Amino acid sequence: MKKIVSIAMVIGLILSLSITGFAQTIDNKEYGISFTLSDDWTNKSDDDGIAFDYRWNGYEYIYINAVDNDIAYSMELIDEKVLKDLCKEMHSDWNLASNLRKANNNAFVTVKTNSEIENYEYYNDTKYYRYEKAYTASAIGYYDMSFYLTTYVTAKNGKIYLFTYERNNDANHFSDFVNVLNNVSFKNGEVKIEIDGERIYPDTAPMLIDGRTLVPIRAVAEKMGYSVAWDNENQLVILTSSNGKTILHFEIGSNIALKNLSKKIELDVPAIIVGGRTYLPLRAVAEAMDAKVNWNGDERIVEITQ
Repeated sequence: MKKIVSIAMVIGLILSLSITGFAQTIDNKEYGISFTLSDDWTNKSDDDGIAFDYRWNGYEYIYINAVDNDIAYSMELIDEKVLKDLCKEMHSDWNLASNLRKANNNAFVTVKTNSEIENYEYYNDTKYYRYEKAYTASAIGYYDMSFYLTTYVTAKNGKIYLFTYERNNDANHFSDFVNVLNNVSFKNGEVKIEIDGERIYPDTAPMLIDGRTLVPIRAVAEKMGYSVAWDNENQLVILTSSNGKTILHFEIGSNIALKNLSKKIELDVPAIIVGGRTYLPLRAVAEAMDAKVNWNGDERIVEITQ
């Protein structure tokens, strides 16, 4: 009987190892992201962020956090020093030791940095700043333990995202973490534009700055029957209606626009250039074109009716 039981246990173990794990889908509206992750990871998400523990060893963790920032629409707008300081502060030896103390009944723990890596990498056409750190934790009465953590930082839709993977020296499922970076979608957090009920797709995403929607103007203007011209000498964007009766001038950095060279239009947010694209405040532009604008906050859609 004992032999039968032992054989059954071995067969069960083999089967469990050979079955491919299922994927769980995470769809987080607050962060505006969605992605898939193997069911080998247990979802521990709470109000402080999205978090996972590796189910089979308890030595590996994935954390995802997001911080609102008015210029976090492109990595080109975020200075590398800001990203470096953010990661170094978050993963300082003192902070890491403090976290280990809390997780180990306030045992006195010290942390020593062994190495750091900093560079830029791309996953799924998204640019990330990578910060990786290897460190050793020491505590009286315990063996020293080696740990590794990697944080990837990117800027999307007005948020700075931090994707972090952490493990000790006895486990390594970094490939699961990379898979998250390769399939994560930020579309839930994008500001979308509809003109007369039809969705348009600018080549770069709209931005929300100080509660105002700014758009890469060419796609919107052309859909509404306007041509777009650029006066480099005077830093002016000029929109002209198809019949030539309405001409709008927007100066980069100015809070005043002109309609037909005579009527002044006050702007809550000035026109700006980001990544080589000109962004204009959508409501002011649409209303100057005699269109109506509605903000659907639940779906993050700007609805324009001509």
